[in-house]
Amino acid sequence: MLQPFADYRNEDPAFVVGLVHPYLVEAWQKNRLKFRESLAIGYLAGALGKHGFESTSINAEMLSIGPEEVAERLLADERIQLIGISAKSQRTYRAARQIARLVKAVRPDVHITLGGVFPSAADEQILGDCREIDSIVRGEGEYAIVELAARISQGLPLDKMRGLSLRVNGEFVRTPDRPRIRDLDSLAFPARHDLKQMLAENTHGSTSAYLVASRGCYASCTFCSIHQIYGDHNVVRRSPESIADEMQSIKDNFGVNRFSFVDDLFIMPSPNGIRWVHDFCDLLTERKLEVNFYAEMRADTIEKSLVKRLMDVGMHRLFIGAESGVDSVLVRWDKGTTVEDNNRALRELREVGMAPHQINFGYIMFDPEMTFAELKEQYQWIRDSGYAKVQHLQNKMNIYWGTPQYQRMIDQGRVDSSALGDRWIYNFDDPKVDSFEPAFRRFHRRYEADPRAMAVLAAREAFLHRVQQDRSRTPMPRWLFECLSQAMRRVDQADRDCYFYVFERLFSVLEDSDVLSEQTENEIWAGLEPLLDSLAADARLLDVLCQSIEEIAQDDSADENPRPGNAWLTSTGEQLESVTVWLADGPEGVEGFRVGLGYQGDDRYDHSCEAVLLPAGADSAGITVRRNPGLPELLESAGLTKVCVGEDRA
Repeated sequence: MLQPFADYRNEDPAFVVGLVHPYLVEAWQKNRLKFRESLAIGYLAGALGKHGFESTSINAEMLSIGPEEVAERLLADERIQLIGISAKSQRTYRAARQIARLVKAVRPDVHITLGGVFPSAADEQILGDCREIDSIVRGEGEYAIVELAARISQGLPLDKMRGLSLRVNGEFVRTPDRPRIRDLDSLAFPARHDLKQMLAENTHGSTSAYLVASRGCYASCTFCSIHQIYGDHNVVRRSPESIADEMQSIKDNFGVNRFSFVDDLFIMPSPNGIRWVHDFCDLLTERKLEVNFYAEMRADTIEKSLVKRLMDVGMHRLFIGAESGVDSVLVRWDKGTTVEDNNRALRELREVGMAPHQINFGYIMFDPEMTFAELKEQYQWIRDSGYAKVQHLQNKMNIYWGTPQYQRMIDQGRVDSSALGDRWIYNFDDPKVDSFEPAFRRFHRRYEADPRAMAVLAAREAFLHRVQQDRSRTPMPRWLFECLSQAMRRVDQADRDCYFYVFERLFSVLEDSDVLSEQTENEIWAGLEPLLDSLAADARLLDVLCQSIEEIAQDDSADENPRPGNAWLTSTGEQLESVTVWLADGPEGVEGFRVGLGYQGDDRYDHSCEAVLLPAGADSAGITVRRNPGLPELLESAGLTKVCVGEDRA
């Protein structure tokens, strides 16, 4: 008979559990710049280890490896008798299914279980779709994976276990739900295999370790799938002491002091929730834990004095679930916030001194019921906010399984209603939006495949992996760090301007028509060519800057004898004003960047970085500036004025 859960210890060294976080190949460009832990399999491994089970973990997303290599690694360890795959989304399920089929073709004896948000909501459909998957763990997985391993190792019946969906004699069975874990402090700290590997590669010196402070969310947003795994709208919190203990453990064992809280809601707008934040801040101060951390919040939970307290103990970045800049859209999504809530949050963050690049948004640009007027206002708000990223402009609402939005779409017959149909493929109610979004998506695919955009991706990757997180040069001179940062912002701004240009042109054309011709789309693309060419040139120069970082040094004679690798600083008295970094010899002379030091700006990509050229044989007075054709110039050349609606926002 199975022992009480808390007392169970595995004694079978031949029983190993394989844990997998799949890689979504379709999102390779998005994931290429992400080098991150999987807390899901980290927590599972921690729980198994606490009860004496050996496990092996494969974070395929971090490793960028597909199902074939994952299966090969799993099959290489004959001791593996249980495989747990974390499938957080419907698209990730495809990779999980392929892994299961590849493994079962060789090892039909291995038990394969799936867990996560999507499997919890679509258990019957998944088991009907893939016979190689033996069970689904619904809800939180830490206690469940231990009990499942215990039952399999002891040969005990699985249909007596709570929170499991499986086949019994060929029939689908869903056992009673497992209760939520109310004492998060009782969980073992997650295993940090991913963090260890990231640090071993010695290219991610400022790596951020992931943390969970709470689970759950009280809100009822129609598009959110979080309640599929927790089953209610309650928020369960860890104690500040438990979090501080884990931070200290990571600092002691890995030398990492940067953390990212992945809670859906870091601040609860209740007396107990606010008191928890103050207790957390007091404890970090008391223990003198010098850390930096990131947290996620709703706009209506941001309050100036509370944010300031968090900043004082190390919060250096935050995420706001703004989602929309249109009140009618926020109402339709049951967001429970208003545009004024979003604007007020931004005002208060500016007042406490949080820079634009420290703030990120959740933002859904396209929604199936959106009108053309709403789309224009949605675009205008995020552009005027000063925080717009290319990712915001691309985001289309995903219809997650089992959400209120999912049910509404099914009831309206708007999406594929087959068992595991593609819910994110749908048409838009407004014919203008139904022309706009597919045309924009075609541009996006064309843009991503263009070698000039690929050069931007390579430069961004070099910046993140070779500079921002590189331990090899510490401390980096301030002027050099500013040059790198502003050069990256220059490239990002030009990259974003390409998307702004396409949005503005599409809006202009669709004002008078519901249809976009192929010729019109080609004309819009042709109008981008000057900016794309200049963007690629800047990206190439930024890549050279990142790759040659070790060779760059200050040289007071650089204005007289410029050559790649030297930097020329100008100052007034003791105040540094600018730096010119010479980077590459070209046919026309020496190329580089000139940066005004100390520049901040109001937009996340504002910069004072210029691409400069010193023609062969000229002295410093002969420096010429290569200016990017900016968005206003492109719009003017296309005969456009400001075409969008909405108020300008500070």
